Amino acid sequence: MKAGNKDIFTYNKTDFSIEIFRLEELSNTVFSNYQRYDFHQIIWFVKTKGDNLYSIDFNKYVISDNQIVIIYPRQIERVDLKGKEGFLFAVNNDVFFEINQKINSDYLNGYFSNVFISLDKKRTLTLNHIQNLIIEEYNDQNRSVLMESYLQSFLFHTASFNENKISSNNRNVVLFVEFVKLTDNNFKRNRDVVFYAKELNISEKKLNEVCKALSGKTTKQFIQERLILEIKKEIKLGTKNLKEIAFELGFNESAYLTRFFKQQTSISPSEFKEER
Repeated sequence: MKAGNKDIFTYNKTDFSIEIFRLEELSNTVFSNYQRYDFHQIIWFVKTKGDNLYSIDFNKYVISDNQIVIIYPRQIERVDLKGKEGFLFAVNNDVFFEINQKINSDYLNGYFSNVFISLDKKRTLTLNHIQNLIIEEYNDQNRSVLMESYLQSFLFHTASFNENKISSNNRNVVLFVEFVKLTDNNFKRNRDVVFYAKELNISEKKLNEVCKALSGKTTKQFIQERLILEIKKEIKLGTKNLKEIAFELGFNESAYLTRFFKQQTSISPSEFKEER
């Protein structure tokens, strides 16, 4: 398989459709430190040796052979690629969005991320067949129509493997997904529970019940944890100082952000920055 544009991982490139990489050919520096990319990644771990911890948004997962996971744009991740074999599909966000409009999967929307899907023998054969078609086209004429068609089939089967874990017909699940969407779009400037209940046209009590049942957290805790996650990402990426982070996230002063962060995590932003 040809190497593709390896520099896609050195900056947030947008002028591509689908790129394919073998995990064993990627430099370990790609994910050895916390990284955040502005495109979708579909990672298929065929064989895993060595350090099998995968950190995604500071949640640690243990990966094993023959697992697939989707990493969504702006998630922050770290994994040791030494001893890992498999494939990484880097997918332009517009392409991924258009595919999921056709599939209409909550799993692919990322609101139930990050689910590591373990493949049995039958599923492996199915996805291997589709993957071979993708790689063959990628190495030959790389026609976007065929590439996207094959990827749609790959994602359709991947999402279908997870359908038994997601019941979109359940009213509470639908409400929770809508709440997560609202939180992602509004948490920087609006952290009032009343706002979210009003937007969803339900009572605060009902929203709290749904949130507690599906996340184990109260509505307020969920919103606060989303804010803490964003602060952690910005601190680890190191592209902004604390004052800039505070302003972007709606704090009047960096001291208020520091106080909030310490209340929620028991450590200061500077202490968190030094953690590995």
